[in-house]
Amino acid sequence: MKFFTLLVLFFAALQSARALPEAELQRYIDEAIIAGGGEVVIPPGVHLIERGLTVKNAKKLRIIGLDAEETVLKLPPVAYALASGATAAGATTIPVKNQRGFKPGMRLKIEADGELDSFTKKPKPYHLAIVKAVNNESIQLEAPLKFPIPADTMIRHEDAPNLIEIRGASEDVRIEKLTLDGGRVPGDPPIHGHAQLCAVFASGTYSYEKGPTGPKVKKLSISRCFIQNCHGRGIALYSVEGAEIDDCTIRDTADEAIDFDHFTTKSIATHNHIARCHIGVELNDANDCLVAGNEFRECGTGINLWRWCKQPGLNEGNIIVKNLFDHMHGNAVRIATGTKGNTVAQNEIIAPGKNGIIISGEAQIVKANKITASGMKPIVIQEGKHDISE
Repeated sequence: MKFFTLLVLFFAALQSARALPEAELQRYIDEAIIAGGGEVVIPPGVHLIERGLTVKNAKKLRIIGLDAEETVLKLPPVAYALASGATAAGATTIPVKNQRGFKPGMRLKIEADGELDSFTKKPKPYHLAIVKAVNNESIQLEAPLKFPIPADTMIRHEDAPNLIEIRGASEDVRIEKLTLDGGRVPGDPPIHGHAQLCAVFASGTYSYEKGPTGPKVKKLSISRCFIQNCHGRGIALYSVEGAEIDDCTIRDTADEAIDFDHFTTKSIATHNHIARCHIGVELNDANDCLVAGNEFRECGTGINLWRWCKQPGLNEGNIIVKNLFDHMHGNAVRIATGTKGNTVAQNEIIAPGKNGIIISGEAQIVKANKITASGMKPIVIQEGKHDISE
């Protein structure tokens, strides 16, 4: 196999850091993928990423910065607006306030009830529209609204990018020594980007009903990175196998710092430093994952393990061990209904705003955790029979 290596020799001659165009970075990544693997070295500088870097069907690819603190990939400020008043279905103009970043042709994600969801049988929490024209006080639409918009509804870009998105049958992709900045700035309203506006988003092909329907992303490694200021997740993994997230600092994310999501298996998060995130680590329909030796400080919830999909055997065999939870605003660890046989052991939990560990599901193993100064209770059992010991 021929390996491509971007050993940008001219970087050494640079007298000061410079930003590379996004298209140039994407070209280097594409060339390495076509060559069957290799190393893309990114020089120091703040590199603005407006469309998102895409890694698809890559094998043995390494993306690395020369200096983790000085090599920054950054999203621009998020495009958003708030509805300044109620707008009825059928309208073609939305009165708005605080509009920023919208352009003609953009698709809008309007965070108000929309059409019925075929999976949940409930209204989707959003509906879509396309921008025709925009000014500071209103957005004109290409077609009439199908659903009404209450006042103060959040409106944002439906196609907002992730900084790095990994798709297809990618295997052995390594991301190292980078600062990944989601572009969140002081004064931004609360925006939970979910699967958008993440630092790293990796996904195999799957469906809620059928599970994985194509190859998983395998052996993704993210290490020694600073991840910050994301409106979405710091790292989101969907239908991924064998991922390793190690020795990263993840801070100030509006959603989860690390998300092991639908059908992600045998993945680990170790020795990471996580601060001021909505949730530290989420495990949703994940199996046989390890969360060990991490520090969580001043997050909303430390670790949240729960079920969304209905297939049997999900949410089992996960291990949460030897982590530090310092001043969570809510529960330090939450194990929800529909989970089974997960282990929470030898963790230190200091002054959670609510409970230390809250347990549902069946046959969870909870032992040798040190819990002090809980705002509510050290351990709460909501349902099920479990193996619990001090």
